[in-house]
Amino acid sequence: MSHYKSFPFPTGPDASSQSSSLPLFFHPYTKGSQIVMDESHCIAHRAATFHDGIVFSSRPIGLYEKVTLKILKEETKWHGGLRVGFTWQDPSLLEPSELPPFACPNLVQQGKTRACVLPEEYGAEGTVVSFWVDSQGCVFCSVDEEAGPSVLLAGVSVSSPLWALVDVYGRAKAVQLLDPSSLSTNADVCSLLLPIPDEQTESTCQSFHRLPDRHPGDECAVCFGYKANTMMLPCSHANFCSCCSLKILKTSGRCPLCRQKVKKILPVSVSAKGESPEG
Repeated sequence: MSHYKSFPFPTGPDASSQSSSLPLFFHPYTKGSQIVMDESHCIAHRAATFHDGIVFSSRPIGLYEKVTLKILKEETKWHGGLRVGFTWQDPSLLEPSELPPFACPNLVQQGKTRACVLPEEYGAEGTVVSFWVDSQGCVFCSVDEEAGPSVLLAGVSVSSPLWALVDVYGRAKAVQLLDPSSLSTNADVCSLLLPIPDEQTESTCQSFHRLPDRHPGDECAVCFGYKANTMMLPCSHANFCSCCSLKILKTSGRCPLCRQKVKKILPVSVSAKGESPEG
């Protein structure tokens, strides 16, 4: 049994429906030995080799709730692709050191997991893929919001809480967990970016040894997939895209660079007009 404490999420037959409104990220403790995560636990990167890349969702997944991933990086020297599926075994009760190197067939053969490899055409770098399970235990997937979903597998036990499983295997090198509601429009993201207040407390991290100053258009220092377009306040670090900034705000709540508590985030384009966030 794992030495780590279970997350305080709802338990029992209705756990999935009760917890589906909570933020979703990767389980920070129960993961493959080669997995390295970012500060928000929304990016999983396999450090070496082609296996030992299993990760789980941080909470149970509701029926028909989409789990959405972006393929951040490929490693073409390997064969095989990303594996996805569901398990009805609480990851918090698993010992990380005892995880098998492969989801398929190792974890599946233990009897409480169903998973399979995504079609090869779904594994290209930059692809956004969603998967979900229905009330009959069938798992579906769709890519880049295309109209018609594909059936991946069947046989998932829906009588117990379900956690999503992702095996960052083979050619898949790094994946990012996305919020499906943010894919169709940027309106929700923009509404959460707060305007510059009339007065700001002076930054407390002026002595912090910063990364080289970033400007609008530089890559996000977290995902390296989007442009840095937001600033964290009061520390004034502007190294992050809006998606990563919001994930950080909802999870750790602290700037990954200086660890200062984030009170607000604002568009870099606003401060780039010559206005100082410190008033």
